[in-house]
Amino acid sequence: MRIYTFLFVLILVSIFDSCSSSGSVEKPDNLISESLMVNVLYEISILDAMSTFKPRNKDFEQIYGKPYIFLKYGVDSLQLAKSDQYYAKFPRVYHRIYSRVLEKMKKTKDSFDLLGKSKNKLKTSF
Repeated sequence: MRIYTFLFVLILVSIFDSCSSSGSVEKPDNLISESLMVNVLYEISILDAMSTFKPRNKDFEQIYGKPYIFLKYGVDSLQLAKSDQYYAKFPRVYHRIYSRVLEKMKKTKDSFDLLGKSKNKLKTSF
């Protein structure tokens, strides 16, 4: 009976230990700043959304795709992945970054909605 109690306690300790370890991620040497991360993620989101439309222009994707974004902001895909992994370990920071991306997307959508309304007003006035 003592061995079962010992095994039970050992299993409980190992479960609690595995749950409590945060699997710490070291801060990358070339960590992307939060504001730059917002800009990069925003543009990648826009590109991903654009790629769902038909007809797809392969030349556009090759010239203005993700390689262009990486070149524009001076980052690479590995740096982005490591920075994203690092920020994901800090939920408040990660939430703040993605909230800012969503806010930026809403502003863009509102601008397009406003443009559409003014375009419709011009059509009806003529």
